[in-house]
Amino acid sequence: MLANSKNNNQETNMGVAQKGSNALRKLKSVAQKRASSLPASNLINAVVDQVNQFETGIKQTVDGVQDKVKGLQANLLKMYQANKELEQENRELAKTMVGLEKENAHLTMKLDRTQMELDVLKAKLENIGKLVSGYEESIAAVTRSTKTKRK
Repeated sequence: MLANSKNNNQETNMGVAQKGSNALRKLKSVAQKRASSLPASNLINAVVDQVNQFETGIKQTVDGVQDKVKGLQANLLKMYQANKELEQENRELAKTMVGLEKENAHLTMKLDRTQMELDVLKAKLENIGKLVSGYEESIAAVTRSTKTKRK
């Protein structure tokens, strides 16, 4: 779509420039034909020379503008291509991000499960510690009572 718009603008600009150039040629031609039969032919020829210079200036200006337009179009195309590449890279990064988020959720679940298992093991260890303390106290009590009975 962008290329069609550029081509249409170029054709329009070229059409206007071509019409202007054709009109100047006709004017010069008529002026030169009539100049030869008029007493002020030098003046008319000078005007024709001025018109020639004007036409040359217009052509140079149009050529310069066309060169600038081509340069801008090339830059625009480069920017468009760079944008497409960035969009593709963004899509790939988004896919990677989704994968990483899923992996993070899985690892978080695993961590939570491991933490719960650790809490259960801590509770069991505390219970075992209490049982061992209880047995140690019982053994100490039995040992004391046995020593007292022996005396």
